[in-house]
Amino acid sequence: MPRKARTLAQTYRRFAEVEPAGTSPLYERVAIALSESAEALHAIETAPARKRHPALILAALHDLALSGRAPALAAAYTAANPDAAADAALDTLLTMTDEVATIAAHRKTRTGETGRYAVLYPAITEAAHRAGANTIGLIDVGCSAALNLNVDRVGITYGPGQSLGDPSSPVQLSASLVGERPV
Repeated sequence: MPRKARTLAQTYRRFAEVEPAGTSPLYERVAIALSESAEALHAIETAPARKRHPALILAALHDLALSGRAPALAAAYTAANPDAAADAALDTLLTMTDEVATIAAHRKTRTGETGRYAVLYPAITEAAHRAGANTIGLIDVGCSAALNLNVDRVGITYGPGQSLGDPSSPVQLSASLVGERPV
């Protein structure tokens, strides 16, 4: 007998229990809140079926916060208050349903690919700088084991005059910045 497909609510609940559990109380609480709200689930259903994954909807909400279009959500994220973030995420989703669905429709989840270097490189560089380290060693485990060990072998352009990494590398990436934080 085929396994019964999960409902959208079950998908969001399972995501909260597995993905951010123990590492991101904020996203864990937001995903639970979305799973418990019939209105939120209805709003999520306005996104194309393949774009309703919790990671995509949470990323769309985060994009709205970073871009300044959801200031209450941005404030809750900045305060790292899971309950306030859950309330603000619900409000943002319900008042900006079309925007969330549009952002989610144009995004995809990516695993095991070099695009994550655009986020990792500045974080690793800053950590090394704060530690006063000239060199660092990395350990990469999991499904992308070893891919991220090459982060120092790429060049990344974030915009005019903003780049990191090796400009002579055959692997050149470009990334878009959202928000006001410098690279």
